[in-house]
Amino acid sequence: MAKMPRPRATLDRPLLLAAAALTAGIFALDLVLPLGAATGTLYVFVILLGFWIQATYFPVVAAAVATVLLIADTVIGWSGPPPSAIIFFNRPLMTLIFWVTAAIVMRYLRIERRSEEQVRQLGDLKYALDQAAIVATTDVKGRITYVNDKFCEISKYSRDELLGQDHRIINSGAHPKEYFRELWRTIANGHVWHGEILNRAKDGSPYWVDTTIVPFVDAQGRPYQYTAIRNDITARKRAEEKLRNQASLARVGQMAAVVAHEVRNPLAGIKGALQILASRREDDHPEASVMRDIVARIDGLGVLVNDLLQFAGPTPPRLAPVEVRRVLEQAAEAVRQDPTAQGVEVSIVAPDGTIEADAELLHGLFVNLFMNAAQAMQGTGRIDVVARFDAADVEITVRDHGPGVPDEMRERIFEPFFTTKSRGGGLGLAIARRTAERHDGSLELGRPREGTGAEIIVTLARRPLTAESNGRGE
Repeated sequence: MAKMPRPRATLDRPLLLAAAALTAGIFALDLVLPLGAATGTLYVFVILLGFWIQATYFPVVAAAVATVLLIADTVIGWSGPPPSAIIFFNRPLMTLIFWVTAAIVMRYLRIERRSEEQVRQLGDLKYALDQAAIVATTDVKGRITYVNDKFCEISKYSRDELLGQDHRIINSGAHPKEYFRELWRTIANGHVWHGEILNRAKDGSPYWVDTTIVPFVDAQGRPYQYTAIRNDITARKRAEEKLRNQASLARVGQMAAVVAHEVRNPLAGIKGALQILASRREDDHPEASVMRDIVARIDGLGVLVNDLLQFAGPTPPRLAPVEVRRVLEQAAEAVRQDPTAQGVEVSIVAPDGTIEADAELLHGLFVNLFMNAAQAMQGTGRIDVVARFDAADVEITVRDHGPGVPDEMRERIFEPFFTTKSRGGGLGLAIARRTAERHDGSLELGRPREGTGAEIIVTLARRPLTAESNGRGE
């Protein structure tokens, strides 16, 4: 909560006692030693105690008491009639000084209390803003001068790591340079900028923020400070992406139905005919090798059609207890049997543990990941697989030692039909991610150091939703 100014009421009692004692002392001194204006003027110090006394009307009361005591002293403090100068000049002048002093003190106190109220309101606004938004302040060069706790929480950087840096520390590389040039042109001209930015946290995880940057300008209209107010919209962007994917899936489903009818069935006939023709020729016949190559390409096309059908209309998972280590070992064995991955070693570190899952779907998921890793290493190298269990889920990290994923491709590798290979339909990773999601989990790209390979992190719930509810949720 916003810090409140320390109340002064606890100081009132001793100060009021001191004011009373000082007033009595001045009155007694004025009676004993009538020194004209000099003694009476000491009442001003009593009135000035109003700067420290919380009671609102103390300066007025003190001025009134000083005036009464001054009159009393004039009446009883002189053995004979006081000089006319005392009556007509000194005493009225002192009374005027009392009330002018009281007015000055009251005016100051009103200003001080108004300032304290404004400071308190600003503190409350800052507290409310810090609770609701991600806030950062930078100087004109873009160096971060202030971040609130929410900024540290979402970026996973400490405050010390952020202060003095610029916002490139959380740049995801997803936006073109012109996007940020336009941002800087806008705020450098003293205008407010608003937009959506994809940032990247310290651990490599992406997050979206809806950002408003407000420039503070001096008397000449030149910015001297920028305040960025952000809101986390990652969940909204994911929901929007899911809606787009669902719309795409509807179109893919229609296309898949046509492909299944118009492509797969004729392909089976063509393949059968070629196999018959090939069987009628000797193995060393020139046409036999061509026919075998055509059959292999038909098989590849059949795999693509099957992937398309699986992606467009996946069946709900059939949940049963599954040993994670066994699924990983079976997937590794399947990869070792592939001729293109003969030189690949799969190292598996996984404790004993089971989850509720569809073993067949998980087998396909990890075969896909292992084959991608093997192809990235040109069929030679080591794939490190590490599984970690906790009470809610299991996290499985698959890491190869190939060239890694370029930054410009990191946001696209899970898109359907996106591929950098000469063969393949670009559906493998998209299907793998959907399989993880259908087990109430996730499949994300890690961020190892550059040149140390690619890393895929699969998270699976140990007890996911039922297969029926998963099916309805798609």
